[in-house]
Amino acid sequence: MATSHKGLTDVPLHGKLSAQYKTTFAYPTIKDRCPVILCKIIDHLYRERINIGNKYGSEAQEKIKGIIEQLSKLRYEMQTNKAITELDDTGPGTEIWNQYLSDNASSGAGITWYEATWMWAECYMYRRILSSFVQSVELKDFDFFVHQKEEGFHESVESMSHLGVWLEKELENASQHSKTQMESNFKTLIRISLWGNKCDLSISAGSKQSASGNIVEQLEHLEPNILTDSSHRAWKCLEAGDSNQIIDIIMDNAGFELFTDLCLADYLCSAKLVKKVRFRLKNQPWFVSDTNLHDFEWCINSLSNNQAHPELKSLGSRWKNYVSVGDWEILVDPFWTYPHVYSEMEGCDPQLYAALAQANMLIFKGDLNYRKLVGDINWETTASFKTALQGFLPSNILSLRTLKADVVVGLSEGQAENLSTMDKQWMVTGNWGVIQFTESQ
Repeated sequence: MATSHKGLTDVPLHGKLSAQYKTTFAYPTIKDRCPVILCKIIDHLYRERINIGNKYGSEAQEKIKGIIEQLSKLRYEMQTNKAITELDDTGPGTEIWNQYLSDNASSGAGITWYEATWMWAECYMYRRILSSFVQSVELKDFDFFVHQKEEGFHESVESMSHLGVWLEKELENASQHSKTQMESNFKTLIRISLWGNKCDLSISAGSKQSASGNIVEQLEHLEPNILTDSSHRAWKCLEAGDSNQIIDIIMDNAGFELFTDLCLADYLCSAKLVKKVRFRLKNQPWFVSDTNLHDFEWCINSLSNNQAHPELKSLGSRWKNYVSVGDWEILVDPFWTYPHVYSEMEGCDPQLYAALAQANMLIFKGDLNYRKLVGDINWETTASFKTALQGFLPSNILSLRTLKADVVVGLSEGQAENLSTMDKQWMVTGNWGVIQFTESQ
């Protein structure tokens, strides 16, 4: 059964951030991690104000002071439990956000920082950051996290190279592979994509997060940390389809995780398991390292221009071609940065829901997507994944997530209790993962 999310005393996870919930991950997230993220943006803007002025113009440099003041005000509001206010800008989804905030206030759900529901409060912070920039014509498209994402990419190049060498070998005559070999490679790439999700800048409050070593060789060591594994069921679903299938990947982090997702997509296309892969990206800077359009294009261009690693240069060129011929489609959907959980999508964005229904499988990456899939509710850990989706089933769903928030479903009886004796922080460190799948029928 899911915990109700109406009253303060009923909601340890989906609900409130008040002091009585200091033992949940929600409290330090809003009290500590999020203010640190804001401080790092402020510090970066101050240090880079001259370079920003050289790139965007003197007027942009002048406006940085005002942006810093707004971000400092936001930080103060968070730390002193002030009211969460409506947006007052021309950025994406302003009316939808304000309606959502109004509905929550009128329902008595709480509208101060430590009385709000954790998930949308955290999302609101990122939308408020954007609000500080969109009011400047010169800086409305400025990505205040891009330097951290690109740094994480560069620091992961050696790991990308190891994976690239392995992938190029597996791509040779991939369409001629036996079904057994295809399934083996699919499961390997699913695991690589899962563990790529460990590289998350928001969980580290914007501190460096990059991959190291050879991920393929690390898989055996990481296997015991997969708490539930439905990859065989996902494979059977994929195998049952034809070569005209469409797969949607709802993306999470840029950098190494994005690279692992592209490797998975390449094999699906090269083995002719699918006709098209659609990548669904964020429409704004989000949760520090989430992938937006610039990140996607920059990644492929950087790889295709990499002279030091021929395997990465080759893959980058292949992936550019996939995009140019339409086998890969890059889509930017505003819904992913709305405050809504996914069971609300059909009512809030019926066009997106219908578009997702065209795909044969939806692969949701990462922790925030998982939280929105299951409503960020305090489910019992043994509740089924399908039940926790609360009717959100536009297509078959595969979720790849390393745990970075204290909500999870689909575990066996006693599993959570045993994990708690082994690792008190198992729900929030990103060291444990789930591969969960459910059919739409």
